[in-house]
Amino acid sequence: MSLEEGATGETSVEKRSPGMSAERLAAQLLEEADVGFVRALQAAGLFAELDSDELLLLASELSEPDEDRRWVDLLEGYYGDGADAERGSRRRSADGFFLQRLGEPATAAGLVGRLSALFPALGAVALERIGGDDGPLVVRAGEHFCAVLEDADENLDTDQVDLSDLEDDDGPPMVTVRGLVRAINVLLDRHGERERLMSLRGDEEREVYVRLGITEAMTLAREGYLEDDDPEDVMELGAW
Repeated sequence: MSLEEGATGETSVEKRSPGMSAERLAAQLLEEADVGFVRALQAAGLFAELDSDELLLLASELSEPDEDRRWVDLLEGYYGDGADAERGSRRRSADGFFLQRLGEPATAAGLVGRLSALFPALGAVALERIGGDDGPLVVRAGEHFCAVLEDADENLDTDQVDLSDLEDDDGPPMVTVRGLVRAINVLLDRHGERERLMSLRGDEEREVYVRLGITEAMTLAREGYLEDDDPEDVMELGAW
């Protein structure tokens, strides 16, 4: 699928003329930056099933002026269950799509389960402590494990998840989704997997991750579509 350059979004689905293709109308509904975002993700191997008719439907539902929110809405529209839960599940599995709403109740163990389900090659993955109750928190897959608490980056505006499901005291430590993602990526490295979870640009309410190879990740970072634009930060998160 290719798109003509986006216009100003003045055309509506209802105004579609008999001779106007879905591709052309979608391009008119989308901003130029939206078109670039879709093209970039397709070039990286994502949005593989997105055709012109579906893009037109997704474009017609965009109403947010904020660029980041529009892009995450496109992602949620494509990877969400919608009217076809089986299709949504297949797409999330194929592209390693993971979304977490900031502030949404979640346990660290539950998030590890959701993240590791995207990588069946890891086998059973567990969140546990080693060396007793005061030992470091790790994500373990077989004989391999990686500590997660040290990976929380206080300079990043990412949500934190409490460990009350693992702690008995009144002040459980916190981990970030990003810290858990990096731990999963370390395990993927130790299992010889090429692709890793990388953070696409989210908005103030949603963190978004997809599975990418290093070349695709660096390209998207350079073009401004990842949360990280510094190659060293990309390499660090991906454990490459």
